[in-house]
Formats: sequence, C-alpha cells, structure tokens
Amino acid sequence: MEWTPEAIKAEIDYRQAALRDDARRVREYYRNGGKPRSWWHRMTHRHEPEVPNGQQAA
Repeated sequence: MEWTPEAIKAEIDYRQAALRDDARRVREYYRNGGKPRSWWHRMTHRHEPEVPNGQQAA
C-alpha cells in the first residue's frame, strides 16, 4: 500500500476520532461512578471488535 498525503490524513483523522470516542467513554464511565481500572485490565478487556488477521480473514 502506498501512503499518499490523502491516505495519511485519513488515517490520522480515523485514529483521532477513535481516541476522542475512547476518551468520551472513559469520562462517561467515571461520571457514572465507575472505579479506576489497572492498565492490565484496560488492555485485556477491550470493547472494540477484533480486527481480522491478514490471511486468516481471507
């Protein structure tokens, strides 16, 4: 895949939107009385769907 300026901008926009959505979810969680979780819990209990792995997805 060749990275054109448009593709790079689209990737940055996509990632920034995902980070904003994650931050909004975390703020909502704490606002509703949620307790802080360890970094390990956050890494192993993700809410987004799994991304298919290259050839296995084909």
